[in-house]
Amino acid sequence: MKTLFDYLPVVVFFGLYFVSGRDIMLATWGLLGATSFQVIAGRLIWKRWHRLHLVVLAITLVFGGLTLALNNDVFIKWRPSIISFVLAAILAVGHFLKHRNLLQRLCESLMRGAFGKVVTLQAKDWRRLNLAFVLYFIFIGLLNLYIAFNFSTDFWVNFKLFGFTAIQMVFYLAAFAYFYKRMPEADRKSLFHGDANDKKPDDKDNDALRDHQ
Repeated sequence: MKTLFDYLPVVVFFGLYFVSGRDIMLATWGLLGATSFQVIAGRLIWKRWHRLHLVVLAITLVFGGLTLALNNDVFIKWRPSIISFVLAAILAVGHFLKHRNLLQRLCESLMRGAFGKVVTLQAKDWRRLNLAFVLYFIFIGLLNLYIAFNFSTDFWVNFKLFGFTAIQMVFYLAAFAYFYKRMPEADRKSLFHGDANDKKPDDKDNDALRDHQ
């Protein structure tokens, strides 16, 4: 549910754009409303402010507001790049933390929620992954600007929907492949292949079983 909730503004933006017959202004209104709803609903559901949602909302209010106020879609085209550059800057700053960089902290939090345990990687592997994400966000931000200022709005929207999605999938698969290769063999077997040496619970253990997801 949380993952789908994170993509709500994107779904609303593209949905309104195509349903309305390529009306970028209506899509921008929808993006503003969906992003605001995302922040408020997230606070009510999870009882906390999601910092990334707040950052995205602030950027959306500025660039979406300028788009609507000046009736110029160039500002909304800047929005994805600004978000990407902000994420790159945050990860770049976190790269120099003494113990665990921000990407490692985020991944460990996700692993606790999904697997109930944290996979340990060497510090150099986390640094490499963190640097890869920094470079990825910079690349995405620059590519968005190139597409936005050298092609039509319709091409930009379509590329943003299909092209960037494909690039994102390739990058995340590559990052996961590196993570999978570098994780300890014991964790790899435990999480993805099952551990043949694990003791199977007998009937008395059934009441103690827990779902960690």
